[in-house]
Amino acid sequence: MTFCRTYKTTCRFLNLPVRLLVLVVLVVGGYHIAKSWNRIEKGTNVSKQEVQQDGDGQHRQVPEIPQHPASLPDTKEKFISALNKTWMTWTTIDSPGVYRACVPRPKDVLTAHDIVTAGLVKESTNMTIGLCLQTCISLHLTYAALSRGSQCFCSDVKAESVLLNYMESALCDKPCSGDPKYNCGGMEFMSLYRTSVPDLRCSKVELKAKNSLPFIALASYPRSGNTWTRSLIEKGTGIPTGSVYWKGESKMQISKKVFIGGNIDFKTKQTICIKSHMSDTSHVKEFEGAVLLLRNPYSAIVAEIFRRLMIEKKIAHDEAIKQFQSAEWTKFAKEQTAQWKTMALQWITHSKRIHVAHYEDLQQHTSEELTKIVQFLNVPVDKQRVLCAVQEHPSSKTTGIALGNHGLKTRVYLTKDPFPNEVRKLIDDNIKEVNSTLIKYNLTPLPMDYSVKVF
Repeated sequence: MTFCRTYKTTCRFLNLPVRLLVLVVLVVGGYHIAKSWNRIEKGTNVSKQEVQQDGDGQHRQVPEIPQHPASLPDTKEKFISALNKTWMTWTTIDSPGVYRACVPRPKDVLTAHDIVTAGLVKESTNMTIGLCLQTCISLHLTYAALSRGSQCFCSDVKAESVLLNYMESALCDKPCSGDPKYNCGGMEFMSLYRTSVPDLRCSKVELKAKNSLPFIALASYPRSGNTWTRSLIEKGTGIPTGSVYWKGESKMQISKKVFIGGNIDFKTKQTICIKSHMSDTSHVKEFEGAVLLLRNPYSAIVAEIFRRLMIEKKIAHDEAIKQFQSAEWTKFAKEQTAQWKTMALQWITHSKRIHVAHYEDLQQHTSEELTKIVQFLNVPVDKQRVLCAVQEHPSSKTTGIALGNHGLKTRVYLTKDPFPNEVRKLIDDNIKEVNSTLIKYNLTPLPMDYSVKVF
């Protein structure tokens, strides 16, 4: 009789059976919630209790915007840059939020609470991404979602949620009412941002005592998801990762703020695993085991040349595209496919114990593949930590964007095969050799699409 203890006056005066009273309350309450949601659906204001006021203290009528099919990016260009006004990016690690993707807007009141747990918290004719983020941060909520140009929703995500059903970002095509150079969702979609509020399920990551952990490598050819996997492992285990490049990493802002294991000598055995792109035999045998990350070389080699040109040399993407017509590109591709093969074969054949993780599988089935890695590292699997890790660091396949270079979008998509036939033959031969070696050592074979033209 908890209800009557809480609402004893109501029960005493009405003298109704408790079950009937609860039913009446639910029906009446549901009616008012549905009515409010219908007003939201029509783009109008709701009551003072439901939505915060504008900065001048006045509620304003938000005109209904006619629906129309969302426009998708024009793919007829030589390239498609991932930079898109759908989202706002920050160049510092201490940003108020990180863009995730465009997600479906709740269709009705019945699904609203499951999708946005705090509901509509602010509606304004001066809505901006920053305003919505700060509103949700002030409420200590981990997600902010903007919709229809003027609406701000806040939410927590503590389990699997349809809020994480990421869609094409171009579907969020409504300019922010207070900053039209950016978009704040769509008519039936929301621009989802992860706020800077920590998720306590996996925010605690601490170094272990010296010489307390086994010496395990996280090895990969460059641009194969090593940094992303480090983030997943740290959140999924609560233990930092290290790097053989720690002397350089210790000077980087990301190590001071994110990868704290990158600030210390990797040989102290205080980290759960150590990043390495090296493959000489003595280096491989130095470790007690390894997680080997393998990525389709067609993708990894293209990503590596863009990293060198656009990030290291600061070359604009227009100029970077032209490099694929040069003899230097053909030479580079030949050298890199040999390095990709050597990296794989050395770690497969010389590791004392090994777990092979395929980048494509990790992107497609992040929770399952991360769980396998955590088990290989002999850390008890905490399902909530793993789920939190995946939500904190979703794959680019899931979000449809790349958050590389500390918040700057650097991905460029090619629409033409950049590999000459002679290079393609070399890559295909190397793929076959690596795959046969994996099978020989009873390890997981390469994904079936490795000969597909993936850029």
